[in-house]
Amino acid sequence: MTELKKQKNYDFIDSIRFISMIGIVMEHSTLFWGKHYTILHDQIIQTVSLQVFKFGTIIFFLLSGFLIGDKFATYNSKEYMKRRFDNTFKPWLFWCFMMLFLTYLDMYVRYAKFGDPDLITNPVPVFFENIVHITMFTAYWFILNFMICIGTLLLFRKYIHSNIFGAILGLLSLLYSLNLYVHWFPTAHTIAFLGFIFYLWLGFKINVHYDKFVAFINRIRLLPILLLVVLTFTAACWESVHLMDSIPDDPFNTLRLSNIIYSLVAFVFLFKYANLPFISRLKPRQTTFGIYLIHQLLVFYLLPLIFKPLGISNEQDSIWFLVALQFIRFFIVYAGAYVLALAISKLPKGARWVIGQ
Repeated sequence: MTELKKQKNYDFIDSIRFISMIGIVMEHSTLFWGKHYTILHDQIIQTVSLQVFKFGTIIFFLLSGFLIGDKFATYNSKEYMKRRFDNTFKPWLFWCFMMLFLTYLDMYVRYAKFGDPDLITNPVPVFFENIVHITMFTAYWFILNFMICIGTLLLFRKYIHSNIFGAILGLLSLLYSLNLYVHWFPTAHTIAFLGFIFYLWLGFKINVHYDKFVAFINRIRLLPILLLVVLTFTAACWESVHLMDSIPDDPFNTLRLSNIIYSLVAFVFLFKYANLPFISRLKPRQTTFGIYLIHQLLVFYLLPLIFKPLGISNEQDSIWFLVALQFIRFFIVYAGAYVLALAISKLPKGARWVIGQ
């Protein structure tokens, strides 16, 4: 393969984001969440199906940090946060509201059909429970976490070039890895607000030292990095299986040490080999954020309309059936989110803001 040119361009960002978003939609489309298998064979199949694309979250923080490197040189903190609000937080608020609206619509339908009392019993606590669920325990947790990470970097902006500062952030991330075994605080990665700042900072440092990073990438050969991907993937799968007994509700936590290493290795591999020409024709820069914002609604509200009447759920006994179903659900969700995001990206400027365009 020809060597990467030592110049900053965003083609690699578009390609890696495209692939990572496929993984995130695949992960959210599976029915394996909440399944507790006791047979090792089934545990391995479940783990492999969830781990393959588990690099997506950490890589998105890395890429966001890389882009910060240019923006911090152009904007002051106030200007940058205003841009983040307009391009990221405001679209996020819109789609969170859409999910809240659909949640209450679903509650009303259940109330009208079955007399479900959730709609009228303790309306204030239920409202805030829905807000917490949407912003912290669905795919939308990422933007809230991301904005807190950005705010933290801006707060300590004068230290952002310091390796000591980066080491402190790295230790915070490793603290979450350790916590999976000692249980000092809740393990859910969706509320790990200090666990991901390091990867934002690391992406920033890659931007600052881009020439050196590209020189490092150019020395890498396919066989060694491919072997390293396989080894770290295997280690990540092993750790998840090991954690199934101690934290059965969260054995696939993103901040597992093995998954952190796997994600970083996957980033290096994708940076070198995933800049594929056909990806640019799919307009990832215009659609990726829209796919992220839209896909969770399709998982929660479209898929049940399709599969519930067919009697298909995660109660199915065959693990291979659930694997096949994961891919079917993914294709429905990804295709739907992509078409909607692409359509919105072609609307007038006044309407495109809902996907950050």
